[in-house]
Amino acid sequence: MRVCILTQHFAPEVTAGRFRLEAFAEGLVGRGHDVHVICPVPNHPRGVVETGYRHRPVIRRVVNGSRVTYLRVFTAREKTLRTRLGYYGSYSALACVAGALGARPDVVLASSPPLSVAAAGALLAARHRTPFVLDIRDLWPHSAVALGELGQGRLLAGARRLERWVYARAARIVTVNDAFRDWIEARAPAGARIDVIPNGTSREWLAVGEREVDRSSVGLPDDRFIWAYAGNVGLAHGLEFAVEAARVLGDDYLLLVIGDGPRRAAFEEAAARANPGTVELRDLMPAAEAGVRLRAADAVLVSERQELTVSAKLYDVCAVGRPLVAACRGEMSRLVDGERIGLVVPHGEPALLAAAIRRLRAEPALREELSQRARTFARRHLRGEQARSLAEMLESAAGTERARGAEAGPAGTGSSHADANTASSR
Repeated sequence: MRVCILTQHFAPEVTAGRFRLEAFAEGLVGRGHDVHVICPVPNHPRGVVETGYRHRPVIRRVVNGSRVTYLRVFTAREKTLRTRLGYYGSYSALACVAGALGARPDVVLASSPPLSVAAAGALLAARHRTPFVLDIRDLWPHSAVALGELGQGRLLAGARRLERWVYARAARIVTVNDAFRDWIEARAPAGARIDVIPNGTSREWLAVGEREVDRSSVGLPDDRFIWAYAGNVGLAHGLEFAVEAARVLGDDYLLLVIGDGPRRAAFEEAAARANPGTVELRDLMPAAEAGVRLRAADAVLVSERQELTVSAKLYDVCAVGRPLVAACRGEMSRLVDGERIGLVVPHGEPALLAAAIRRLRAEPALREELSQRARTFARRHLRGEQARSLAEMLESAAGTERARGAEAGPAGTGSSHADANTASSR
């Protein structure tokens, strides 16, 4: 089976979307399928194209068995509505061209956000007359409205029409949690096939949770209670309030933040006003290195402003074997509370966040209990297992379409294509 994957994020970027789609691609390759990934040149979250990807409009490489086409899209350091639309639009247009010029896939998988990727996937699938499967990692335009990035007006109305349009053209829709599924079901055509494949972690992250880390080896002090965050410093996470919690906690505590993103400058300004030495910000680093530093901490933080969203980094954080504090409301709050894998505080409440960190320091038995529960939860949510579910879904979609083609087409026409693809996937 030939699979074409459209995604705005892929290796070597360090972002949650990359790890979900990379696991999907590896799972398909492991089952013998031919996978072609079409993505932008790596530039997220800084908007700067990484070294080695800057001087050609198209770069082709093989990543863990998948053929990957990197497209030189419009990028910008400044994250405004105009620059975001330029980034999204340039990728989608180029992806349609690259996909149309390539070999006919048996199925097209597009991962959103942004919605423009979904639209490109629908158009490419229509061009090749092949099934379109849509992966929804976040709800657009709902998230943009909830975070204040998009207001009422024609742009929002157009985005909502596009949302319904791509739902209507998907043979199957997959998303990451039940709240998202309910939202999509209310906007998709009656009878739409919508499945939940949650995000997950990896055995590599679980292995990090079995290590003993010497803090001096990663430049961290031994004499303070360290609570740490790793990931995107963006609008959806609203980390500035954590700086206020660090000020409340005082000099016996250290907030370690590892990452980059559009709100980094605002976070740095807030940190500069905090007590000296209570907040430390480190640059974006490979996931394995960030994981070691989370393991070296006494507690870990996951922060999410959106009520329907379960942060993708929750699963990796649970794997490292440190007690979790989740600053959130809604769906993620229900998950963390229901699984008893961490302490939950409402996002944006620094006094309550500080109280939760103090509680973890004061109760070693609670720290151990939460760490063990989180590790058990992480073991139940491995990206490899989620990839197997996705692969079976794509195989079903492609197989159904081949069967229809064999029945509807002239004698031998539909079956010859099916036979050729069966041979290529062995």
